[in-house]
Amino acid sequence: MENVKRRGHGEGGVYWRADRNCYAANVDLGKLDGKRQRKVVYAKTKKEVLGKLAALQKEIQAGTITSGPDQTVGEWLNTWLTGLENAGKLKDSTTRNYRNIVDFYVTAEIKRTKLVNLTAEHVDRMTSELRAAGKSTNTQRLARTVLRRAIGQAERRGYVARNVVSLTDGVAVKVNENVPLTPEQAKQVLAHVATDSSQWLALYTLALHHGLREGELIGLRWIDTDLDAATLTVTGTFDPVARIRTAPKSESSKRTITLTPEAVERLQVHHMEQDLRGRQGTDGLVFTSREGTPLFATTVRRHWRQTLDALELPQIRFHDIRHSCATILLDAGESLERVSKLLGHSSIRITADVYAYVSPEATKSSADIISKALR
Repeated sequence: MENVKRRGHGEGGVYWRADRNCYAANVDLGKLDGKRQRKVVYAKTKKEVLGKLAALQKEIQAGTITSGPDQTVGEWLNTWLTGLENAGKLKDSTTRNYRNIVDFYVTAEIKRTKLVNLTAEHVDRMTSELRAAGKSTNTQRLARTVLRRAIGQAERRGYVARNVVSLTDGVAVKVNENVPLTPEQAKQVLAHVATDSSQWLALYTLALHHGLREGELIGLRWIDTDLDAATLTVTGTFDPVARIRTAPKSESSKRTITLTPEAVERLQVHHMEQDLRGRQGTDGLVFTSREGTPLFATTVRRHWRQTLDALELPQIRFHDIRHSCATILLDAGESLERVSKLLGHSSIRITADVYAYVSPEATKSSADIISKALR
């Protein structure tokens, strides 16, 4: 028996319908819940039905024909997010961030649009509205990225024939929208907090000298440090909502850092004072409240804002200390590869999209450079 090639997804077939006394054409839309879905058009002449078939196939390519349920984008986003939460494949903090992005930054127009009617123009208007509202390029990028992932899932399930978000241009992120601290400003910060407490001096030193993330600092434990060897190993981060220590942001976030002499000295002093004041807590954390409990992220950010106000420096995010550290290192001649490794980037777009292995000698080089720059 001769093998007959099956039509692919989106291909149509034209035939005569005697019962209707007309021509018909159907297009395979794929499967939904295990059932084959088809769309059929009719016309009196073969030429007319071929025209309708061509228009139907064009709509399929545009992503406006679907076999999926009649729901809005907002309803699908909620279904998708609930699925992510139930699957448990992502960190709780990641799914929370996705939901916050959907709640606050995916526009109302997008959410009320039928899933089958979503177009690239809708997405372009969303990024334009976010830009007009003064949202950062990173926020614009995140809104588009989350929407692209959700619609990608709808495409894989056959609810839409094409992920129209992928047809739009990505958002170019300006890494340093907030101008990082200069070496002189960084020195001012360290000199100011030196009069505050050994804890804040040690915390800001690690942030400015080594670019540790806020969660990595709050979740840092004494057992992760070896002050005799002048090293610190990032083994986790702190979830500010769940108030628990969790795995690092990514595999590349797990890293061992060679500490500057100043960082070693300030950690030693802080450790002694923490012991004397009885603030060690039960978790062995390096930075704690007066009761020995983990610091709140809001406490760290408030102290940072107050420090900048006291020094009459521009208000930048606490996270921008990482950018300050990277900028100071790069300006002083450190390589992009070493800076990327030091900061634990999972992708080094921030440092010119270059990956590299860093030997202990290389991390020592970074420590020497930042120590000299901020001495």
